[in-house]
Amino acid sequence: MLDSIADKVIAIISGIVKEATGIDIQLTDDQSLIDSGIIDSLSIVTMMKQLQTEFNIEISAGDITLDNFDTLDAIIHFVSGRLE
Repeated sequence: MLDSIADKVIAIISGIVKEATGIDIQLTDDQSLIDSGIIDSLSIVTMMKQLQTEFNIEISAGDITLDNFDTLDAIIHFVSGRLE
């Protein structure tokens, strides 16, 4: 199940980055998405909405932290935790 969650999360983030920049980017699991400038605050909101829709989970403003949303690993872990 974790692999399918990871695949969906990667697809969502890659799609957001491509839409914003027009570039297909290869993301690593532990790369900082925010510090590296890959995503910005608007992208985070878009990602949050897409994750909520795709996984049928609730994400509150308080959940939007670096611990939960700075890397692919963190996002996958966060979503997995919400699905348990």
